[in-house]
Amino acid sequence: MRLRLDKTRTSLLLSAATVILLLAPLPLKAGELTASEAVAQHVEMSFSHSREGWRKTGISLRSGQAATIIGDGAVNLGLPVPVSASLFLWARIGEDGDVFNVASDTYTFVAETDGELHLSVRPAGFYWTDRRGTFPTDFGGVPQYPLDAKAAVYLWSGAPEAALVAMAGTDDARWQLALSRHTDTPQLPDEFEYLWYLGQSTVFETYEDAAHIGVRATPTNEGGIIRKALDIPLDEETLVSFDWLYEQLPAKGPETEAQYHDYLSIALEFDNGQDLTWFWSGHLEAGTEFTCPLPWWDQRETHVAVQSGEEGLGEWHSHTRSVLQDYQSAVGGELPRRIVGIWVINSGIFGDKPGEAIFANMKVRNGSQVTEVFDSK
Repeated sequence: MRLRLDKTRTSLLLSAATVILLLAPLPLKAGELTASEAVAQHVEMSFSHSREGWRKTGISLRSGQAATIIGDGAVNLGLPVPVSASLFLWARIGEDGDVFNVASDTYTFVAETDGELHLSVRPAGFYWTDRRGTFPTDFGGVPQYPLDAKAAVYLWSGAPEAALVAMAGTDDARWQLALSRHTDTPQLPDEFEYLWYLGQSTVFETYEDAAHIGVRATPTNEGGIIRKALDIPLDEETLVSFDWLYEQLPAKGPETEAQYHDYLSIALEFDNGQDLTWFWSGHLEAGTEFTCPLPWWDQRETHVAVQSGEEGLGEWHSHTRSVLQDYQSAVGGELPRRIVGIWVINSGIFGDKPGEAIFANMKVRNGSQVTEVFDSK
């Protein structure tokens, strides 16, 4: 009797488990969706001028849902050359959500909160006054640059990988790019993130070889800054050291002029809002110091050309700088008290000349205190 009862109980348990498995939704695998099944909602938008502000898309997302934004066309926002979507197209979820730009012309993301998706075109040289994307008070004076900008938004019914694989099987070549951008996103060094008010890009990726740990930048017609927070006192003993290898210099003319202000650099940010950046110039003599020629940045950024010309490109070079001496010489005025961040900068939006550089092994020394900026993965 006991044996028969155990068999019956086991049979009932197995039956219950079978019912549960049949009722439970199975996880989607890449390739299981068709293109029509993948799209839960789709909307197309056009922007005719640069002062339209924030616009609702009509697509509402729940936390955890995925969507893809495709920016179409390169537009002129007052820069010498047209720019692509990653430099002008911004988004937020809800009226109070944090803003984010599309990191590339095809950008897939997963919502972290509930709300309706909003899109906006932000003109060159203007920056948000807060994380929700409030335009500055002088935004009304921006010329209404004519645009022919478009954005397509796709809300996915399932996992983004499965949806993108399904769409990549269509005749639309954009989806192959969207899939590769989503699955091969470059990884940043530990504790680095994009400076939020400038936005994301795809030009930075972590770099490591037997002797160097750092970050590689390979921009063409893109811009951005990645930042790591620091908290280091600044005094006469403070030194910064770094290795760099430049393959190509992006500027077409002297970087002191706004229309040629394309460069790759490493910088320190201070507690007074200033930053000091060291770079290799293709057109200025080594030792040249100058305030950034761009509006807004001319109040907060100063450049020092450490090397110049073409000789030595493709080779590693090591530098050590006295932070306080460089600051006193290049910036002047009241001295900051602390270093609050390290930046790696890519300005590549004023010409179509590619640049490439690696920054590695950066250390900030203050007496016996040594801060390693880049950590091994």
